[in-house]
Amino acid sequence: MTPENKGYSLAVSNRNNNETASKVYLKPMSLYIPDIAAQAVAELVSGLSTAGNDSGKFILTVTNNNNGVSVDKDFTSLEELKDPLSAADSVKELINIVRGYESDEETNVCGW
Repeated sequence: MTPENKGYSLAVSNRNNNETASKVYLKPMSLYIPDIAAQAVAELVSGLSTAGNDSGKFILTVTNNNNGVSVDKDFTSLEELKDPLSAADSVKELINIVRGYESDEETNVCGW
């Protein structure tokens, strides 16, 4: 019996108002494509109420929902998070860190 794929979650949090927007990706390898990763982050940022909150702490988080491993990266401004190159590189970096924690390749059900 094959375990259910719970995918990876990508989330953006605004520490100024403790608001979070997230989305689950059942095939997270698509986030290795810079345009897709940048678009995913942009969609999450647009879901936050950021009016007047262009500065402060924003956090990008990647979580493997199958094993609970989660890593995040802090951003000091919304503009830094909105930058497509910075967003895409950060998503790829975080996914690689999460994947580094996977100990048993046989139980990996996320399509890697």
